[in-house]
Amino acid sequence: MSKYDGLDPRKELEQKISSDLKSAFEKRGFTVKHNGTEDSPAPGGHPDIELWTNNVQIGVEVTISTKSSSDREMPTITAHLNEMKQKNPAKSCYMIYASPETHYRMINGLMDYNQSKKSDQIVIPIKFSTLELLLDRLSTSHKSLYPEKQITRVFTRHNEYINDDNVLRIIYEELFPTDTNLKKDIENKEALTHAEIEQNLFNDLKTIENRLRESGIATATRAVSNMIYLVFVKLYEEKMENENGKNYFTSKNFTEFQEAQGQKKTKKAIHKLFEQIRDDPEFQASKLFTKTDVLAEKLDDDFVLKEVITPLEKYRFYVTKVDGLGAAYEVLALRSSKDTRVGQFFTPKHVVQFMTKLAELESTETVLDPACGTGRFLIWAMDEMLSKVSGKDVDETKKTIRETHLFGSDFDPNVAKLAKMNMYIHKDGKTNIWDDDGLLLYKTRNLDNTIDVILTNPPLGKMNYSKSPEYDDDFYKRMTVIPRNEGNITGTVMKGGALFVNACKYYLKDVRDQNAPLEWRGGKLLTILDEGILNTDDYRDTRSFIRRNFYVKAVISLTTDTFIPVSKTPTKTSILYAIKKDDPTAIQKEPTFYGYASKVGIDTKKRPCPNHLLNEDGKDLFTEYMKFKKLVLSCYGADGFNQEKFKEVGWKAGNLAED
Repeated sequence: MSKYDGLDPRKELEQKISSDLKSAFEKRGFTVKHNGTEDSPAPGGHPDIELWTNNVQIGVEVTISTKSSSDREMPTITAHLNEMKQKNPAKSCYMIYASPETHYRMINGLMDYNQSKKSDQIVIPIKFSTLELLLDRLSTSHKSLYPEKQITRVFTRHNEYINDDNVLRIIYEELFPTDTNLKKDIENKEALTHAEIEQNLFNDLKTIENRLRESGIATATRAVSNMIYLVFVKLYEEKMENENGKNYFTSKNFTEFQEAQGQKKTKKAIHKLFEQIRDDPEFQASKLFTKTDVLAEKLDDDFVLKEVITPLEKYRFYVTKVDGLGAAYEVLALRSSKDTRVGQFFTPKHVVQFMTKLAELESTETVLDPACGTGRFLIWAMDEMLSKVSGKDVDETKKTIRETHLFGSDFDPNVAKLAKMNMYIHKDGKTNIWDDDGLLLYKTRNLDNTIDVILTNPPLGKMNYSKSPEYDDDFYKRMTVIPRNEGNITGTVMKGGALFVNACKYYLKDVRDQNAPLEWRGGKLLTILDEGILNTDDYRDTRSFIRRNFYVKAVISLTTDTFIPVSKTPTKTSILYAIKKDDPTAIQKEPTFYGYASKVGIDTKKRPCPNHLLNEDGKDLFTEYMKFKKLVLSCYGADGFNQEKFKEVGWKAGNLAED
């Protein structure tokens, strides 16, 4: 609630907002005028409030309308702004639409309007609580702060006005970026909102998939494939809109596209739209799509408008944290009885973020995820690497990272396609993602001794190591973790993590950094393992393999609740961070960091909770690990790591959790 909620719209609301605008803007050189009186609102034909300088004209339209009842405001807002621009052609003209909350249909309408105009004629939706915060900050700040040019930068980001929360974030980033309390409030609120949105989205996608089946349009896996294609069309069109194109996956614009394609009678415009996207040379080159990717023949525009576009219009996937493709995968997993494997494909965000930070990626490194699922590790790794690019030819360096430094594989073609889609939406359409068996990349992709860093969450359950004809003699010679009796292979299954650790040893470089301390020179492995691999007799040989071939840097035990939000089942797992040895006979001298995270940022109901892995208050495992690493490195001498010195310096373990 804000102080504007509950005010009489005829006698108090405009008057109070006008008064607050005067306090905030007049000392910054603006003239502020309320077009009503002390006892009545502004009459029709004029904005409720106007403020201006020699360079800028801003109208303010105030309403108490919410939800669908706000639809009637759209013609008034745009008419006022058009008239303002006609009267002030040399000025930048903006309109503030202030209401208790902005309905998604109003958001969509304003985005269409803003898209059709130049950047100096924009409407911004601001909910009352955000407007109150903005005006209070400006009113109580020195007049030299937040000058006109800084304030108007908020209007330049109109492509991001996708909901009220994002508008607040834009205002924070452009005007109050040093306010850590505001940032934390925004992030906490966004986390709650997005958790609710993603659950609603999952339910809506499940309904869409059901309707595809019930209507006889598509059955079995084809229903899921069609739903994924349609979700990608929405993402693609939102991306085009953000890049100043047109979004044809809205009720209004899709009808326009249908008419332009001459599909008003045949009602197959959705096929035309998908085919245009599918046949993009970039997608064909990266094999994201092939000509065999088609929508179900029975799918028509009426169904798409009613059952897909309309229910999904309230969501904005692009430039938000709403993971539309991730939700689509959850539906896919539900339908294909893969619930217990979802954790492999859909690792919780905070775990991915922590592991990526722990890897301390450099922009020059190559990164592989041999069991990439929907591509979350690759997306976070790409963002981390791009953030470290500097110097000359920044754009070319970033292009090289996107196209040649990131590799992923998933045995499931549908999931590999989702990963490619995800990477494209994150500004990479050509990343090397393959629908290959991640244990065979030495054979299919020649990856031995080529990778700097592996970030992965391989299958947590058991895998059959005898099922594939590709598992030949060379494969079994490499896979020394597979149990044997007098040299003969026994059994048929073992935990996927053990098999992947064995495979990753070969993919990683023997020497990643020749100048690093002895136990830090090789390729880095950061993987999630079922804890049975780390502490049961059945996997004693796997642990010996790890000690023989890797320096173990850290083992972070995760709560059994970690994967419940996505897999619905408790699984005891740990994060293993290890660096490949270039001399398997060398014995590790450095100590290993051990930690336990009882909370990982999301609870079993998909609600935000404390994050013991990585947070901003410095009381987290990442911060403690970095202190530990610094201490370890300080104990190196001419002969390598000095254990006695480390004992003298000492390391005190602690309990970070306070709840």
